[in-house]
Amino acid sequence: MEKGAEVVGRFWNEEEDGYDAVVVGSGYGGSVAACRMSMAGIKVCLVEKGHKWEANDFPTNSLKLMSAVRIEKKSLGVSFGPKDALFQVYEQDDSLVAVACGLGGGSLVNAGVMIPTPICARRNSKWPKEWEKEWEICEASASAMLRIQSIPVKFPIAKTMEEIAGREIEGSFQSSIKLSMNFGHEEQQLDSMKPKQRASCLACGNCLSGCPYNAKNSTDKNYIDLAVQAGCSVKTGCPVLFVVKNTDDIGKEEGTICKKTKRRWLVFFNETDYVSSDFVILSAGVFGSTEILFQSQMRGLKLSERLGSGFSCNGNNVAYVAGSPAPLSAYGLDSGQFSKIPFQERPGPSISSSYTSSLGFTIQGAVLPKAFPHLLFKGITTYGWQPGFCFLHGIIEKFGQILCLNSSEAMVLNAMGYDESDGKITFGKETNKMCFSPPYDSLLPQKIKAFQKITMKLGGVLFMSRYRSTSVHLLGGCNASSHPSDGVCNPNGQVFDPQFPTSVHPGLYVCDASLIPSSVGVNPCLTIATAAELVSRHLVQDILKCKTRKDIERLVNTVEQKTILNPHRKLDSSMKPTVV
Repeated sequence: MEKGAEVVGRFWNEEEDGYDAVVVGSGYGGSVAACRMSMAGIKVCLVEKGHKWEANDFPTNSLKLMSAVRIEKKSLGVSFGPKDALFQVYEQDDSLVAVACGLGGGSLVNAGVMIPTPICARRNSKWPKEWEKEWEICEASASAMLRIQSIPVKFPIAKTMEEIAGREIEGSFQSSIKLSMNFGHEEQQLDSMKPKQRASCLACGNCLSGCPYNAKNSTDKNYIDLAVQAGCSVKTGCPVLFVVKNTDDIGKEEGTICKKTKRRWLVFFNETDYVSSDFVILSAGVFGSTEILFQSQMRGLKLSERLGSGFSCNGNNVAYVAGSPAPLSAYGLDSGQFSKIPFQERPGPSISSSYTSSLGFTIQGAVLPKAFPHLLFKGITTYGWQPGFCFLHGIIEKFGQILCLNSSEAMVLNAMGYDESDGKITFGKETNKMCFSPPYDSLLPQKIKAFQKITMKLGGVLFMSRYRSTSVHLLGGCNASSHPSDGVCNPNGQVFDPQFPTSVHPGLYVCDASLIPSSVGVNPCLTIATAAELVSRHLVQDILKCKTRKDIERLVNTVEQKTILNPHRKLDSSMKPTVV
């Protein structure tokens, strides 16, 4: 790691002069912003609530997984598990959502599916028209940085889905997908500074619990790695509570020449500890960024009434098919099994095929990681279909295990679609807790019907989630909009100041999934990274202009203070005029 860049555990030893920019969060939004600013020579600090995860840190069995999970039951107001756990699960009434926490955000434990934003999503009336001009350019830039690659082999689950999906999913067609994973070859890098080399995917199927073999191109391996090389400071274990404008007259000591300048914002980690910066980029995810703004609003920051509105779960629903005789090979492997199974017969990456229905939803078959407890999917958080067969299936499967017969196969079914994006995130001032209600999903009956058809064809039992909405694809809450009455931020990610029409809070940005104003109907990772690339273009220009202006002001103040300290100084006739 280059001199001047650091990764540390705690943060309170701030440099006296603060930073040009502080980025809060390190997923597909914050990592992009930190990288682009650092490479432009801007003094950046990236702070992350979670900690850094190495490949050998990820849970590889159920016991280790349980210690890496935090569950919050919003309805009961109780929670258990470490606050910086890798998996953060939130239960609210009939909804369940899961997000990741760590350096790299959701990219650490997702399937790495990279699908371009569908045209129909970009034609949504809520979508900022200003994004269209450079969308494809920024999408290509994000794709190159994340080093997305085609899947080299048709793995068992993809073969099975190919045989049945076209017939069982109404009006469906196979979607072309690429993954942010390394399959044995490196794409040529566009930047002079190159991220570290990745290992090759072993097709173990454990992507959703974190790649234990260092083959996934998560954001800590590319965007953040380049940011650190360019001088970005990265601080982990630093949850941000709120941000406020800096009203103190820092650096104005009368009669002395002070090199310190007043920074515009204070970023608080608790009620007393903070860091100062001219720019704050909130990239803590939908719940994280929205909560920070709610907390900031309680402390006097004026924000749009739309804060928390426009929440979307991307039409996300999950089911589990168990007891199928089909050759799915959809259980994650441990290292001891590699020598026994040829590469093409292994589970493969978590998701290797995708089918989109003309009705407006997408279904993907997924591999269940070895670390995930199967019981969670077989009765604890699900109900079985068909009901009469569930109990019998359990007995048959248990006898099969006792008699050492061939075990049955299973896989996860993941559905996405277009919901109404009318969900709501609220904040209770008395409880100091955030609550959420999911959006209306008109396609839910059709998705359930498709799950049932696939299960009938595969054989076995379908275990449906007990929750109306089960999502890992959260969007919105700080929606981008061309007009202040419809959103929290403008298309450049700048936070609106409702006290003045069309004005913004200078230096305060949002750059993550919470900007996306509507569901996109497919895995949203590439959409989020693309929006972050767009925001970062304006952000870098804004900061560089601010730095130039402050440099001029500092020079003028220095000259003025020198004159005050020595008002009778004789001018040297040899001095030449200088134009700044």
